[in-house]
Amino acid sequence: MFKAILKKAKRREAPPLLLPMYKYRTEQKPLAFMVAVLLTSGYMAGATAQELSIPCDEVEEKALAEAKTNEVERISAFKPATPLERVDPRYPSSAARKGREGWVRLSYVIDEEGRVKDPVVEDFFGSPSFKRSALSAVKKWQYDPAIKDGEPTQQCHQAVQMDFALVGKTGATRKFIKAYKNVDEIFNAGDVEAADEALKELLSWDTLNRYENAWLLSLDAQIAGAKGDIEREARSLTRLLASNGQKRFDNAVFDDDYVAYVLQRKILLDTQRGYFANALKSYSRLQEMDDQQKRIEETAAIINQVETFIASEKNLQVPVSMGDNGRWFHTLVRNKFAFNNIQGELDTVEVRCDSHREKFTVAEAHVWHIPQSWGQCQVMVKGDSETKFDLVEVAKG
Repeated sequence: MFKAILKKAKRREAPPLLLPMYKYRTEQKPLAFMVAVLLTSGYMAGATAQELSIPCDEVEEKALAEAKTNEVERISAFKPATPLERVDPRYPSSAARKGREGWVRLSYVIDEEGRVKDPVVEDFFGSPSFKRSALSAVKKWQYDPAIKDGEPTQQCHQAVQMDFALVGKTGATRKFIKAYKNVDEIFNAGDVEAADEALKELLSWDTLNRYENAWLLSLDAQIAGAKGDIEREARSLTRLLASNGQKRFDNAVFDDDYVAYVLQRKILLDTQRGYFANALKSYSRLQEMDDQQKRIEETAAIINQVETFIASEKNLQVPVSMGDNGRWFHTLVRNKFAFNNIQGELDTVEVRCDSHREKFTVAEAHVWHIPQSWGQCQVMVKGDSETKFDLVEVAKG
């Protein structure tokens, strides 16, 4: 059903490269979102944490809007955790000296005493040292704990993106522009494999800044699309959005129209992959954008089919390859799931919901039932990097 829709989707190339690059190179705009600066070897470097969401707020608002009068008191008894102290991540000096920029996305749990527990890196781009710095910082954060029915309780589904950026550094170096143009010309000439190899070499540079990261991820997505690798294309588009910056902070790499295209393309890819929660989230973001009514209307039919499928009596099967880090994350759209066709070793599955979490060993014949009261849930699967399996979101029936 979704493959046919995906094939019909209009592909849009990234906007022209050279003129915007030189333009951004000369403007040298400050990063207004900096909350911490560090003077290292002549660089002003900043690392900042952007809370992606506090799900309990959203769950509470939705529940209050939909609940009957006699349910409001019970739902309102949950008070989300509030931050007391957030230690800024240290910008690694070696990365600062080389001009390396990037980000780290983490998830974590806030325990009954307001401490951060079990932080996990879900993804990152840039220097591996950013991961160590981000984990070290978030472990020191302190919250006033969440309260449920008058008692402290865990808040189990927190997410944050920590950005590592150098103040005043925008645009691309001449060296990068020359190398990028070479890869782009090879790709446009139709030699996809040669372009892919050249891109891999460019991605290995340890001097790439945020602006250069975003352009490379855009090209990586295009090459992946030409090779028919939808997993890689979706991953690169997700990373592109994380690297792009924000219009409201005047530090966005790409304009709104290209961001809207990326969101639309990601919705199509995530729908085909079975990542329905991701598709719905991207659609919500697209709806919030100005002057994108045409793309919203084009995508509405896909979302309607996604919502229809979620409510149907059909199981949703998501094929998975674990990957190098031995971890896989997935946000559920149903409250029952199972594993099937396991090829390799899976160690554990941890279910992190808005107000609860559990950790289990993996059994192929078992169906997990999650109480609706736990809210939206994410599963984190650990196992051998070569393992393949299907995660099945089980139909209500």
